[in-house]
Amino acid sequence: MEQEFLTIDEAANILNVHPKTIRRYINSGKISAQKVAGSWRIYQDSINEYLGSCGVHHHQDDVSKDDFCIFMDSDYFNSEDTIQICTIVDYFVQDDQVKQLLKDVMDIVADYSMDKKKSRFNYVYDDTDNKMRLVFWGTPTYMEKIVSALKPYE
Repeated sequence: MEQEFLTIDEAANILNVHPKTIRRYINSGKISAQKVAGSWRIYQDSINEYLGSCGVHHHQDDVSKDDFCIFMDSDYFNSEDTIQICTIVDYFVQDDQVKQLLKDVMDIVADYSMDKKKSRFNYVYDDTDNKMRLVFWGTPTYMEKIVSALKPYE
């Protein structure tokens, strides 16, 4: 039986991750691939094995925790600001606190965006472990406001 190959973009769509994440998976050996005419081709079986080994249940709306690496790799975050900070915050939270914490954070994110400042925010909430991972990117002033909003949840 002939092996089915996928492009980086096709594999990224299947795993619902950024193409740079697929390249990291190839480089780290998490998935098998080979170069064909200068382009990576990923084995479909390798994607299936990866999904099985991670216990990943593929849903179109899932957010991969590995996509947070994009914050460090992407040119999307170029800025004229002298200092930029990217930070990950892990928070073990009760279900009833999730909405309030997100509201507090989103108020700052919205205010900062309305001032035409470059910033970025993303999060994943794992309800099985009651863990929220928040990622922020922006200036020290932005981060100071975010940290202030998080202090009541210490």
